[in-house]
Amino acid sequence: MATKAELEAELEKLRKRNATLEVRVNQDPAPKERDEHTKSSDKIRKLLEEHGIDLSQAQALGEDVVEEFGRLQKEYPITALLIAFSLGYVVGRAQG
Repeated sequence: MATKAELEAELEKLRKRNATLEVRVNQDPAPKERDEHTKSSDKIRKLLEEHGIDLSQAQALGEDVVEEFGRLQKEYPITALLIAFSLGYVVGRAQG
């Protein structure tokens, strides 16, 4: 078991490290994160194009699916509810 002195020494180290990190963040607040995000989205777009997937077609397909689900919800509300529940269940099981 760790002694009180050891725990206090480790706590002091962590406080110093935290102060150093706070200074670093204050000096350079997140331009790197934005650049990395832009780079990653550009990489994804490039990979999709390399595999022959047009992003505009995928977006149009998504809009069509939303439109169709809206129509289905108006005409068959119980079916739409069951579809939504089933999809949520499958996604939840796949993640966990």
